[in-house]
This record gives sequence, structure tokens and C-alpha cells, in this order.
Amino acid sequence: MKIDLEGIEPPIWRRIQIASSQNLWGLHNVIQVAMGWTGSHMHEFIIKKVRYGQTDDEAGELNEFYGVEIKEESEVILSEVMHARSRFLYVYDFGDDWRHVIKVEKSEDVHEPLKAWATVIEGGRNCPPEDVGGVWGYLELLEIQQRGAKNSEEESFLEMLPEGFNPDEFDLEEAQAAMEEYYAE
Repeated sequence: MKIDLEGIEPPIWRRIQIASSQNLWGLHNVIQVAMGWTGSHMHEFIIKKVRYGQTDDEAGELNEFYGVEIKEESEVILSEVMHARSRFLYVYDFGDDWRHVIKVEKSEDVHEPLKAWATVIEGGRNCPPEDVGGVWGYLELLEIQQRGAKNSEEESFLEMLPEGFNPDEFDLEEAQAAMEEYYAE
């Protein structure tokens, strides 16, 4: 699968391999680790106009309030809802509205066991920090980082970037180590 964070150029992306026996909840966790998110916000998958996510009490109340029907993601196996060339949406953090376009590039039988249930194969660029205001906030943050802060408000905003943050870097070994650590727990 290829995961593209929508609305940012040059693109922020990851290519992963995941077992088709995983469920959508497992895919959510893999996306979180591969991209570098923290998993601290709500999310949903939209596949062929059907919404999948968590239906626990808090999420269920929120979905009911907005009149949205959500199917429980932990009950849906990947092989049931996708195939080679499938394309769907994963939305993370409804406030910042990080939209990820997921493309199933190919499906194949794997005869050797994976190191983990999922593998990060390659990727491009660093993941934005959480809670920066989505694509527009992140682009503004990068602009301020490049030119330097002009006032105390911009200086405070810059503090959201981790020390030494380089938007163009992606460390494949670090991403795969994080994936293996996640599955070791």
C-alpha cells in the first residue's frame, strides 16, 4: 500500500506491506506508526462511501450527534474491503483533518514470514507534528521556520516543531524499528 498525506507538496508518503488478514483497526495502528503520528486523535476510514472507525461509547455518541453511521473497524478484515488497485481515504484528527489517500498497489502471496505484521518499505519526508492546524497550519509553520519568527506568537508556534526538525527527512530504519517495536509489545 502507498499512503499519501493529501494537500502537501512535495508529498509526504509511506509505502507499507501489511498482511491482508489484519483488520482496519490494525491498519490504523500501522498508519500511525509508519507516518509518525501519536494516535491521540479520532480517525476514520472511508471505503466506497462507507465509514469505518471506532464505535465505543465516546465515538458512538459523537457519531450519533453528527448523524453519521460508522461501522466498527475491528470487525472488518482488509481482504474483505480491498483488493489490488483499491483506493480509499483515512482521516486522522478531525480538527486538523489530516487526510491520507491509501492506494493498494498490489496484492501478493508472501511465502516468507514478515518481520512484523506490517513493514515500512519506503517513504518520503517527515510527518507533521500533531495539533498544528492541519495542512494550512503546517505550511505556515514551515514558512516561519524557513524565514524566522517575526514576533512572540510565531516564536510560540515554532516551538511545536521538534528540535532539529527537517521536513525533508525520512528515516526508513527508524520507521521500521518503530513498527517492529510496536508489534513486539
